[in-house]
Amino acid sequence: MKRKKYEQRRQHFVPACYLKAWLDPSAPKTSKNTPYVWLFDKKGENPKAKAPEKIFRESDMYTLTAPDGTHDLRLEHGLGTIESNFTKVRTSKFNFKRALTEEDWFWACLFAATAYTRTAASRNHFLGHMEELKAMYEKAAGPDWESRTVEPILHPHANRPNTYTPQPGDFDNLKETTTTTLLDQAVDVILPTLLGMHKTVLCACDPLGFLTTDAPATWCDPTAYRRHPFERAVGLKNPDIEITLPISPEQCLLFTHRPIGPLYSDVSSDWVDTVNHRHVAFAPTTVVARSKETRALWFEASEPSADSWEALHPDPEEKHSWTSPDCPPEFRDNFPT
Repeated sequence: MKRKKYEQRRQHFVPACYLKAWLDPSAPKTSKNTPYVWLFDKKGENPKAKAPEKIFRESDMYTLTAPDGTHDLRLEHGLGTIESNFTKVRTSKFNFKRALTEEDWFWACLFAATAYTRTAASRNHFLGHMEELKAMYEKAAGPDWESRTVEPILHPHANRPNTYTPQPGDFDNLKETTTTTLLDQAVDVILPTLLGMHKTVLCACDPLGFLTTDAPATWCDPTAYRRHPFERAVGLKNPDIEITLPISPEQCLLFTHRPIGPLYSDVSSDWVDTVNHRHVAFAPTTVVARSKETRALWFEASEPSADSWEALHPDPEEKHSWTSPDCPPEFRDNFPT
């Protein structure tokens, strides 16, 4: 019993059941051989064969602490339910190019939403912002602000109705707070948006197939390179956003706001290379493939396009002047050089 509880606390931020679609089909099938996937760094180097159960996991990543100090595994169990239902949809519908029911799409979209927020990279990114916010607020309001009875005096722009002002307790137990906040966002914000977006399953016969990574769901605005570097944040409301989630080496799920094709669309190897290049670029550290064989172009750094903002604004001083009409006046020309 103790071992079972311990195993439940060794939690995968990329589900092992999801990664099994990338098991190397050429691996020897013997009782002594453990099925494996291939891992590469972002340069396409240092290949390693690893079992899905042995990678992308942390102890107590989703474990909460109950009021009595015991370990609460509700998040882990909830994620397990999502993984199980997604696997059923992949096995019974996607693999056979069948139409999905509303319930099927609910589980597929919920898996895609949580795949984006549950990773170590998402947690670390959000946690880093919270730590920065804490440091900035303590600098402005004083390190003892939580114990004061008088509200701290802040800069006028911080008194706007839509501005977040930290309250006592907001920075307590940041790791657990970050985990629950991100998963809540997946359910409350990302899921409804994905359900309303157009969905296309890119289907490939490429021998190497689609890659996945240690952050499987990728959000990309392919038009962002034309905008000022400070305006390239990708949000769900971006009209050109493309959200991709590799389902298997043969299929990749694509969410867009505009229809681009039927549910199941056959694509060429050029499409596979383009999608793989994007996923490598957005991967935090690790790329997953079903074969030790790769293509060099997946890992090549892209040169700026002729119509990129950088190409049209060669003066380095222009980068530090934000002229967007959406930029608050007090922030203009205040960026560090």
